Amino acid sequence: MSSSQTDAEQAQLDELLANGIKIPAQPVVLDELEKLIGKPKANIGHIAALVAKDAGLAAIVFKMISSPVYGLRKPAESLEKAISVIGLKQMANIIKCAALRTTLGGKEQYYEWFWERSAEIAQLASIVAWKQRSVCNIFPDQAYMAGLFLECGVPILMNRFPEYCKAFRLSDKNWPDLAEEDRRFNTNHCVAGYLLARHWHLPDFICQAVRFHHDILHTEHKATTMVAILQMAIHIHNVYRQYPEPNWDSLRPRVLDELGIGEEGLKEFEEDVVDSR
Repeated sequence: MSSSQTDAEQAQLDELLANGIKIPAQPVVLDELEKLIGKPKANIGHIAALVAKDAGLAAIVFKMISSPVYGLRKPAESLEKAISVIGLKQMANIIKCAALRTTLGGKEQYYEWFWERSAEIAQLASIVAWKQRSVCNIFPDQAYMAGLFLECGVPILMNRFPEYCKAFRLSDKNWPDLAEEDRRFNTNHCVAGYLLARHWHLPDFICQAVRFHHDILHTEHKATTMVAILQMAIHIHNVYRQYPEPNWDSLRPRVLDELGIGEEGLKEFEEDVVDSR
């Protein structure tokens, strides 16, 4: 990262801190995980034992790896077995996703709704990446991670401002206009999510996708592809749930072009993705 980028990031962080917004530090389990994986001969057993110490984290990991995109023909009998099949790098990404929910999750019902939506979009994103892998060159676990971190700035701001996303607190069907929420509270959920992703050492193109997921034109090439995957996942989620999507028409041409999907094949692609869940 250049010095100008570092200065800009620090300015964004300072602005959030001035509003009393705290960016959660990376959980200790992830620090320990990175140390284990960074060893010349990483021990799969030690990594599995580390994750197993946190029952909630382990449960989320098992749920995530049950997706068919990870290639497990039957449910994994143990974390060690799952790691040996999926690989250390992909498993590390999955564990980060699981840790995010345990770190930012709340006990209130609206948090559960939020994470259900995030998990569904993340799953759809991983399927889109898998189906378009020859075009996108992005792995399903990377797309899943981006999908789960996509709106992670929202619970950060909900923790700080009781009235942020009030409509969402009333019903899961009232997904708020986040740009309007940001204007009301003089903050930015995209920046909050970006800074958390950066502090948790996610790949730069995923951090950029989180930062610019509402504006596909302002990202670097690989991040642009990731944003296209995320926007397609959000679109399919909205179609499946019969939710309105006022921005899709303006985004659709660029998303389809980036993913190599023809306009005439869009409906079939949507159905295929939903059937693969």
